[in-house]
Amino acid sequence: MQLMGDVLTVLGSRLGIAWDPVNRGAYLVRHGLHPGIPMEIRAGVTVGDETKVLPLTREGDTFEFLDQGMTATTMTLGGIDPKWALHLKLTIRIPFRPRDPWFSTTPAIFFELEVERLASNYRWTPQVSDEAKVKVFLEIAGETFSFGSNDSDLWVKYPSQYYRPITVDMESWSPQDIFTTHSVACQDKLVAIEGIWNNSRLEKEFSLKRGMKGDKLAFVWCAFDEPVLEVLGNKCPFKYTKQFNDMDELVNWARKNTHTVVENSKKIDALLVGGGLGASTDHLLAQTLHAWLINTWYVVRPDGQDWFSVWEGSCYFHSTVDVEYTQSPFYLSVWPELLELELYQWPLFAKDGTECLGEHGKGTSYLSHDVGQFAEANRQCYPHEMEVEENANYLLMAYSHWRRTGKDAVLLAQHGVIKELMDFILACDTTGNGIPDKGCANTIDDASPAVQYGSEQVYLGVKAMAAVQVGRIMLEYAGERSTEKYLVFVEQAKKTVEEEGWDKEHYVVTLTQTLDGITNPWSGIKMHGELEGWDAYHIYTSNGLALLDMVGYDTGICEERLRTDLRTATAATLGKYGCRHTSFVSAKHVDLSVPGLAGNAPQVGWVSMNMLRDIAAAYRGVDLFSLAERYWDWQCVTNTQVVSSFFETFYGNNLHFYPRGIAIFGYLEASVGFRYDAVSETRTFAPIRGDLAVPLLCFADWEHGTAPIVVTQINEGKISYFISGMVK
Repeated sequence: MQLMGDVLTVLGSRLGIAWDPVNRGAYLVRHGLHPGIPMEIRAGVTVGDETKVLPLTREGDTFEFLDQGMTATTMTLGGIDPKWALHLKLTIRIPFRPRDPWFSTTPAIFFELEVERLASNYRWTPQVSDEAKVKVFLEIAGETFSFGSNDSDLWVKYPSQYYRPITVDMESWSPQDIFTTHSVACQDKLVAIEGIWNNSRLEKEFSLKRGMKGDKLAFVWCAFDEPVLEVLGNKCPFKYTKQFNDMDELVNWARKNTHTVVENSKKIDALLVGGGLGASTDHLLAQTLHAWLINTWYVVRPDGQDWFSVWEGSCYFHSTVDVEYTQSPFYLSVWPELLELELYQWPLFAKDGTECLGEHGKGTSYLSHDVGQFAEANRQCYPHEMEVEENANYLLMAYSHWRRTGKDAVLLAQHGVIKELMDFILACDTTGNGIPDKGCANTIDDASPAVQYGSEQVYLGVKAMAAVQVGRIMLEYAGERSTEKYLVFVEQAKKTVEEEGWDKEHYVVTLTQTLDGITNPWSGIKMHGELEGWDAYHIYTSNGLALLDMVGYDTGICEERLRTDLRTATAATLGKYGCRHTSFVSAKHVDLSVPGLAGNAPQVGWVSMNMLRDIAAAYRGVDLFSLAERYWDWQCVTNTQVVSSFFETFYGNNLHFYPRGIAIFGYLEASVGFRYDAVSETRTFAPIRGDLAVPLLCFADWEHGTAPIVVTQINEGKISYFISGMVK
């Protein structure tokens, strides 16, 4: 793989490594802004008076040939010196095992450096001699670090900055004025596993003949922090502090479990691949997981309740509801317990419906867009609401989680909130046509007005209809008897979408054609005039259906029209790196630029929204998975210039280090048309391709690294499948 920026971080524990080999640098991921604290990783080999290093330091000459790799749990960087035919490889590894928070939050990063001498010449360069005396070395350096050696341990001390949000109005918004800066004094340990510290450097000397492997160098970077994240007014200790009492216990674990961590990587990495969907999908599965991990926080509240939240990448908002909705294919298939924690947390930040609708919203509520920013989770920090969208997102996630896991605890505990969220959606339809015309600002905050906050959007209409539809099922399960009004709303919404939203071969953006009565959510100014692009093609009609597809729920929207819309809208919006939001391209200059939040561009698109569309398409027999090649091209274009991890936006805006790309994990189930409802014990398959071998991760035994595999074939022009190791 080409040299590019990447980042690998322990789940929820704020410890990781980002590297930028193109610019010969690296970063220590801690509590502050991405990518982290500047550092150097000096990894290299010396033969005689010649030294070659990997491009993670500005010191020394780099190898003539360089190669990089990534898996779910590792980053690797290797180099070859043709003269001596030496191959040096650095591996950085984390203890990641889905559905095991104790193992996965252990704040330890494993470094391993190995060298071998090739048995034959490298290309056409003859080897200098039969034997080479080499010295390999591995060292951490940085201006803010100070080191102190203690036998096999190396102390490293440094300050780590973190930030707390402050309230500002939109007119004075700037990235530097939205937070106050704080610092925590870190004292980590670098624990030697293979090799001996010489000051701050691990090194070994030995001779290598052709075809021989040398001794390894290995150490573990261990961190043990005081509480940093404040949740609802209380600083909360990290999850791992409930497993380890202090640094000494953590260090002992790291020494004893190095082999376990390596073996775990082999098992997890083998499962988390694309099952035949191509190298680009495999790369995206790893890269997007890495990007999600760098944004995670896992702490424990004073009442003993776990708290899990995810930063919104370069915006740093905690657990943005619409972002987590897009990420839910990952949670449903890989780690549903994390979504469950969030489903309990979001209602803590619900708001009275009268704040949006006045008296018409009495007895209803809507969810905050987020639950905090930077090192606080105390309140919404995004500057405007997305009322209907976030309510619908919550309902769809709650229902899908219940049906996928069979666990009803969330809906039983939150059924009162669920009813209030549904009633708010109904109250936002003031015309009685089943399509909300109030509270319509949405997550697509760099799009044209029609897409971003137009009244009576088809996107929100379909999503709200689906949410109320499944919300009614949850309420009835919880014992609610009076649900007729929800059924009336759903039937009217479907009727309106099909009669007024369909235009020959696609669903339009909005049913309304003017801006009259709409308030710009950024400025608060009431608008009027023509709503340009109201009838354009767009990629969002099916956005509210993907999670329901995974659990086998059919909303009743016309499937044939959806298939047509998916094909035509994709063709009308497709660009070099994916589909933009809409086919409409404004000729007007739109001056929306909110640094750290949003920026408008006429043809901007979001990769994760493409992915969610692709998932919904596959469940309808439309194969768009080849577009992953374009998405991966964009990641390569951006990260081969500077480390930015998963770069969400193309053709404009600047959303990077973004977690939302893990939507791609939904490709696995969608590619074989797998629908699973644990409540009804229903499983169905409808493969979209032959020659796949897709793991069903929701049934995985992660500790042993096994999962049922759906194998597809093409026989006599028809796709068939069989399942190896299906769980009963």
